[in-house]
Amino acid sequence: MKVRAYIAAFAAALAAAQASAQTPAPQPAADTLALPLDEAVRRAVEHNPDLEVVRLGTEVEAAAVGESRTAYTPVFSTTLGRSSNTTPPTNFLLGNAGVDARDWFSSTGVRQRVPWGNGTWSVSWDASRTTSNSPLTSFDPSVQSGVQFAFSQPLVRDRKIDAARQQFIIAKRNQESSELRFRESAVQTVAAVKQAYWTLKALRANVAVQQRSLELAQELAAQNRVRVQVGQAPPLDLVQVEAEVAERRENLIRAAAAADDAEDRLRRLIIDPADASFWRVRLDPIDEPGARPALTDVDAVVARALDARYDVARAVNEVRNAATSVEYFSNQKLPDVRLETSYRGTGLGGSQLVRTGAFPGVVTGRADAGFGDVLGQVFGHDYPTWSFGVTVSYPVGRSFEEMSAVRAGVERRRSAERVASLKLDVAEAIRQAARQVRSTAEREEAARAGATLAEQRLDVERRRYDAGLSTSFFVTQAQRDLLQAQVNLLQATLDCQSALVSFEALQLAPAIGDGDAIGVSGSNVVSVPTRTPGGIFRPGASVF
Repeated sequence: MKVRAYIAAFAAALAAAQASAQTPAPQPAADTLALPLDEAVRRAVEHNPDLEVVRLGTEVEAAAVGESRTAYTPVFSTTLGRSSNTTPPTNFLLGNAGVDARDWFSSTGVRQRVPWGNGTWSVSWDASRTTSNSPLTSFDPSVQSGVQFAFSQPLVRDRKIDAARQQFIIAKRNQESSELRFRESAVQTVAAVKQAYWTLKALRANVAVQQRSLELAQELAAQNRVRVQVGQAPPLDLVQVEAEVAERRENLIRAAAAADDAEDRLRRLIIDPADASFWRVRLDPIDEPGARPALTDVDAVVARALDARYDVARAVNEVRNAATSVEYFSNQKLPDVRLETSYRGTGLGGSQLVRTGAFPGVVTGRADAGFGDVLGQVFGHDYPTWSFGVTVSYPVGRSFEEMSAVRAGVERRRSAERVASLKLDVAEAIRQAARQVRSTAEREEAARAGATLAEQRLDVERRRYDAGLSTSFFVTQAQRDLLQAQVNLLQATLDCQSALVSFEALQLAPAIGDGDAIGVSGSNVVSVPTRTPGGIFRPGASVF
């Protein structure tokens, strides 16, 4: 009877304890997404907004290249207007009346900087129709037109490189660097997704471990409650076990909250923000850690990384940009020697006044010359004007360009030192990551063995407890050891996966730290106006 009563009391107490200890199950999410690792990476590449920011940065740099090319765009200009000019008499031949002159005029031209040699050419056309009451004029109205060709070629300064070419070269390199930065950010994003994926999986497994630990403590509490009721155990044993149940319930709550935080971190990386179910979808990482790949020669990996790392390539581009600036400013220290040449053809027509008698004569008729006659004069070389010469200018004393060249040289040396320092950092980081892979793999094997032994110890201790050869204290201690061993195994497995992810990513990109912003710095392109060559003429001489 005592045995039957004991069994019945134990069964009733166990059922009551389990019913009271169970917490309401969380409501399932609106949607559950079974998520393989490859799918998580694909979603991140397509939807991650931080990565999109960097991709747009590449478009900004491509636009900057287009901006720098505009320095070689032909510039078209035109002017159309009318003027009226009344001047007081300054000549005794004009009498006391003023002179009225009225013009219709237009001017059209094109100028362009030449990409090769950095010269500048221009072609312009002008025409005017003038009426005047001056007794000295020979045409009323007069029609005048002209076409001018001009070319300016730098011979020393600006011939090999000028401001426009410097900007174009640097903008092209910055575009290449922005593309490298995008690839670097993609590698970092993929690494972050993999880290978040395995972290979520480990924390979900930790919830299961904590839940099982709580159930074991609840079973032990139920057994102790029965034993206290039948007088086989002191009440203090029940208090001790119930305190353990409360502590493990708290651990379960903490583990569930940590898993929810990890799910949000992964969700933030892969879910499209425009998706209405962004915060409602439940992520279920279904992949399991694969076999640990054998590490190859670390020195060979370091050597390949020094050539493949995107940040090293970007740093090398910075050295090249600095070298281009040195070349430009060194060129600007040279004398500005330019070959200037121009040719202009002019034509004149209209209604010519025919005069007879002594000067200034009496108008006795008109001889009309149309615009076709004017064009014939322009292109028939009737009134040519040309020039050919060389201009030279050179600053006396220390110039801005000379000091800029000194500064650019220092910047180039500093950029080169940055590359050397970065390569040392790359080698150190990869070697450290390789050691981390080895050590975490060994830790995982040790933790797995420890978890197996802890489970065996708990099984032995429970059988001893059931046989009355042990106490609840030793069973609780064995449960704690098993829980700690299982948590250690989860942590070692997560650390090993994280080390593998880092080792893989570090061969192409640096690790991204907390608070680091993924972005790209744009380059500034300033407008470089195209000068208008006009030839070279004796001071005071008229061009026309």
